[in-house]
Amino acid sequence: MPEEDITEQSPDPESAPVDIKQDSTISQNEAQPANMEVHHHPDLHHQIKPWKAYFLEFLMIFLAVTMGFFAETIRERFSENAKAKELAESLYKEVYSDSVAIQKILKTRARKEEEVDYFIAYVRDSSLTNVSDSFYRSFAWSFLISSTILFEPADGMLNQLRNSGSLRYFKSNTLQREIGELSVAIAKVRNRMSVEFGILSQDLRPFVLKYYDFRWNDELSKNSSQSLLDALEKQPSPKHKPTILHIKDFNRQEAENLVSYYRLALRSTKTLQIKNYVEINHKLLETLRKEYQIE
Repeated sequence: MPEEDITEQSPDPESAPVDIKQDSTISQNEAQPANMEVHHHPDLHHQIKPWKAYFLEFLMIFLAVTMGFFAETIRERFSENAKAKELAESLYKEVYSDSVAIQKILKTRARKEEEVDYFIAYVRDSSLTNVSDSFYRSFAWSFLISSTILFEPADGMLNQLRNSGSLRYFKSNTLQREIGELSVAIAKVRNRMSVEFGILSQDLRPFVLKYYDFRWNDELSKNSSQSLLDALEKQPSPKHKPTILHIKDFNRQEAENLVSYYRLALRSTKTLQIKNYVEINHKLLETLRKEYQIE
């Protein structure tokens, strides 16, 4: 065999084929340590603080919580005081309005009592066939004037305070007690007004329907173009001459007793229920002005 052929067939160590798979694996293994992350574990061994540091931390936390509590308490108290002021002013307006109304009604009731006195005195011994204009005016006052002497207290705000639990905003024991007393007084006044109206409708109405001359009444009030109360106060005597109807059946003693009984009810209401209501009303207004500086 020629020498040249032997040379070409002899393998060259340097030119021998390389295993690509193996080389790739080696390269990855060699590169891996360079790409690995290093994890450091925290040092869990803390240095012990002095007890003063712990106490200071506790103190600051305690003060923060305490100040938050006080701030919330102050905020709630401020809100409750503002709400109490608002409710007190509304209650004051309602009670004050009733105090004005009751004084006007008391004047009308006093005038009615005077007219009732005149009616009683007249029917005892005066002429029943030739009655005077003054008598007929007292007749109308005694039997027909009713709605303007009946007092209906307002208690809308009182009911709201009770039903909503808003009475708790009033911290004064005196104020809460007087509000309760006013509620009781209102109930008594209403009951008494019901009694008076019952006497008017059940006892006095049949009498006036039988004996009263409504023609005179119509002329005086100009056919109800104005209230009877205003007409009795301001209008002159009508041209129509008033008479007692069914005069033959008219009994002086019966008329006197009937109106005297009504007068007794009027005076009893004034000296008991209304007097008590007025006193409590004034006390409550004074307390509200004092507690909440209401003008």
